[in-house]
Amino acid sequence: MLSLMGYSLAREAGQFQKGIDLCLKAIALNPHNCDHYLHLGRIYLLAKKKNIAIKIFRKGLKIRKDARILEELRLLGHRRSPPFDSLPRDHVVNRVTGKILNVLKLR
Repeated sequence: MLSLMGYSLAREAGQFQKGIDLCLKAIALNPHNCDHYLHLGRIYLLAKKKNIAIKIFRKGLKIRKDARILEELRLLGHRRSPPFDSLPRDHVVNRVTGKILNVLKLR
């Protein structure tokens, strides 16, 4: 209920930091509930922090393949993670490797 209350505060009252804090507390108490990650990701979207929201949604998916999280990511039009996470997304090696993998249909 903490994460849902946090999402409600962020959505209805614009209290993003308070909502984030409640969601983080819920995650600390029960880290295996993907609902907390869904609510936290939605708060970050409301706060116009898309990159952080995507990371949070992906963490939630590692716990369970939740249809609501998948739908959020689909609506965002998220991109796959770069082939080499240690390099920036726009690094030439990531761009070329990504294109090659797409052509070969390995991604």
